[in-house]
Amino acid sequence: MSEEETTTLDYIDNIVVPGNVYHEPANEYWTLTALWQGMEYLYRQVLRCEQTALPQFNKVNFGGEEAEVNAVFIGGGNLIPGLPYGLLSCSFDWYAVSACKFAWTVGAIAYEQDETRPLPQKYTEAIIPEVVTFRNKVGAHAAWSTRNKKDNDAERLASVIPQIQVLNNRLCVQLFNVHLRRDGVSSDSTKLQEWSLTEVHEQLTRRYCPPRDETTPSASDTDKPASEPPADQGQQP
Repeated sequence: MSEEETTTLDYIDNIVVPGNVYHEPANEYWTLTALWQGMEYLYRQVLRCEQTALPQFNKVNFGGEEAEVNAVFIGGGNLIPGLPYGLLSCSFDWYAVSACKFAWTVGAIAYEQDETRPLPQKYTEAIIPEVVTFRNKVGAHAAWSTRNKKDNDAERLASVIPQIQVLNNRLCVQLFNVHLRRDGVSSDSTKLQEWSLTEVHEQLTRRYCPPRDETTPSASDTDKPASEPPADQGQQP
């Protein structure tokens, strides 16, 4: 291994480590590789649903008149034929846990090299704040089931409401807020912000594994990686 050889872990925050760590990844770099492969798989599955099912659903009927919509709550029903609602809901949970673990690991590597950098938790919260909150209150465990004092009643209810929604032809979660009043105390779920799995993954791809171009894979490319590593970096996550 050449002493001059390096690997860029984060192209935006310029996190660079010595060596070609993804050539034969071990320990934390094996973890990053495995997580990224799983995140890519989930991205492709959700992207396929967006490309095949959502184009059939660009209008709805209100009082006998068709109207174009940009956002709609579809929950756990069968409003859009062909969408695997249960699998999509789990995909957002799995992706949130994996993406947070991935970013946290990169942040930990960076902090281990330079303690002036943000702590791993702060690094992750700065990159994907909506995903972190979703992971903590919905994805890793439902706030409804834990009774954690950090969660309020509205957040607990929101954590067990069907999550899948559509916004601007992307599948997303937490599009709507829950407002609740119980025993004279009002609460809301505004901390849980809307996010799209495919949009977040495309943003993380530009950060961690920039593609050679900025195009989104077409429907025929959904079995291929969403991005390719730069030629001088060897195998990337």
